[in-house]
Amino acid sequence: MFPGILITLALAMQPDPAMLRRLFEEALTLRRQQYGDTDARTAQAARDLGMFLDRQGQAGGARAALAEALRIDEAVSGASAPQTLADVAELARVSPTPEAEPLWRRAAAGADAGLAARALTALGEIHVAGGDRAGAAGFYRRALVKQEAAAGRDSEAVAVCLNALAQLVEVKDGIPLLERALAIDRRVMGAGHPQTASTEANLAGLLVHARRNDEAIRAASDALSIFQETLGPDHPRCAITAGILAFALEARGDLARAEKMYRLALAIDERAYGAQHPQTVRDSRALAEFLRANGRQW
Repeated sequence: MFPGILITLALAMQPDPAMLRRLFEEALTLRRQQYGDTDARTAQAARDLGMFLDRQGQAGGARAALAEALRIDEAVSGASAPQTLADVAELARVSPTPEAEPLWRRAAAGADAGLAARALTALGEIHVAGGDRAGAAGFYRRALVKQEAAAGRDSEAVAVCLNALAQLVEVKDGIPLLERALAIDRRVMGAGHPQTASTEANLAGLLVHARRNDEAIRAASDALSIFQETLGPDHPRCAITAGILAFALEARGDLARAEKMYRLALAIDERAYGAQHPQTVRDSRALAEFLRANGRQW
């Protein structure tokens, strides 16, 4: 059989989302009829429907189904039961921010350290988006404690939390957080992993702000090399890291290499995003300011 025919048959066999939705809805209706509106099996059917609708991008229907599952859990198991709080978190995930925040706070108060860490991280993200950096840092600090309890002090999840917290605190406090995160990433994922390079690039950025330019150059150069090898030379992470490296090189007085990095960042983002994208415009402005400050030509 020809490959094209196989592909056509495979596509033809894909379930119709509308049909699948009807099956999930019928299963929920059947559970209600068999077991009533306050049975754990009915809650599971509502949960299954909610998860399916969420995967289909139908947030309103997902919220309604997950809210039903939560209502049943509260009636059957109590407000602080593990499954109840797990459903609180799932409902929070698909809810608008004003409704999500109190749900995340409720999930964060539970005994499950992993779930609390997830909820506290979500609260941190909400407060970052709202411009409340101090409040977000407080949530990330609490998330870090919970994550250490849930996954271990040297886990990948802890490194992720350290990265997020480091962006919200003073530079002098952020550097040791990222140094710890980098050590974890190297142990868990290896020195040449893109996530390790991301942490190293973040560290380079803080080192620049601390005027530790030689260290920043080493870290940014290492991260750029890893990104180029693992993600390709035109990946936007290469542009971000080249920009950090350019700033550190300029601060140290290596103007020729700095200009090369500024131009590299701009070229990558122009290819990735186009000339009018905000990131490309920022790159162009950074290069123009560098050239003007150093009497160089565009």
